Amino acid sequence: MKLLREPLFHFAIGGLALFAAYAWLNDDTAASDRPEIRISDGHLRWVSETWSSQWRRTPSNDELRGLVAELVKEELLAREARALGLDQDDTVIRRRLAQKLTFLIEDAARIAEPKEDDLRQFYNAHPNMFRQEARVSFDHVFFSGSKRPDAAADARRVLAASDGPDETAIINQGDQWLAAARLEAGKESDIAAQFGPAFARAVAALPTGEWMGPIESAYGQHLVRVSEVVPAAVRPFAEVKAEVLAQWRDEQRRNYERRYLAELLKKYEIVAEPSAEPLISGWAQTMVGVR
Repeated sequence: MKLLREPLFHFAIGGLALFAAYAWLNDDTAASDRPEIRISDGHLRWVSETWSSQWRRTPSNDELRGLVAELVKEELLAREARALGLDQDDTVIRRRLAQKLTFLIEDAARIAEPKEDDLRQFYNAHPNMFRQEARVSFDHVFFSGSKRPDAAADARRVLAASDGPDETAIINQGDQWLAAARLEAGKESDIAAQFGPAFARAVAALPTGEWMGPIESAYGQHLVRVSEVVPAAVRPFAEVKAEVLAQWRDEQRRNYERRYLAELLKKYEIVAEPSAEPLISGWAQTMVGVR
């Protein structure tokens, strides 16, 4: 009874009570401060639509419950992996994050439709984007470099012995060509793909109506008679308006992306070790046009 009346005893009891209260409050606060994983209506719609697109039907309640459980599990593991630093120095994750941000940039770059005057200005400023290649129609006679000791000499001899534009006398003396011996309105790029760039340039420069050559291709020698040349020209605006719009949008997107990256360069400092410095210098100018 005497102990109960001691002030020191009262002080000790009060201290223990305060300590217990603090411990209880501290546990409660810690529990409330735990990071939250919220499952919203948007998550439910996403997992349900993903399931439906794969299986062509809506998930049952049990299936939806399983999908949500997998979503929570995935989020828990992903957050813990980030907490452990497992996302660091991972090429796949880095590229995926960069790709997702690129998609966001492209979405943000969508702007109002341009006026026709804007498109015409773009069209006039970039004529080469809408230029139609020259087109050439020609006949050719092939002299195989693999079958003849001197294909060029044989071609010259046939040309010299021919009587003007008599194509029969020339064509019958050539070697078999697997494709057609006449090409109608061929673009120079297509001719280059089939015969080689030097052949395409040479044919485009020939006069019309005469057998000329020999001209070397990737396969041998050819005598060529050009029948028609349609010069390269910028296509009319009305004909390419849809292409102009697509190119205009693409340029707007690129410009927005360059401005966005320029702002990021102000936010982050690029530091390179001496061995990497030559590779980093000028990076900003090359990638985003920043000076």
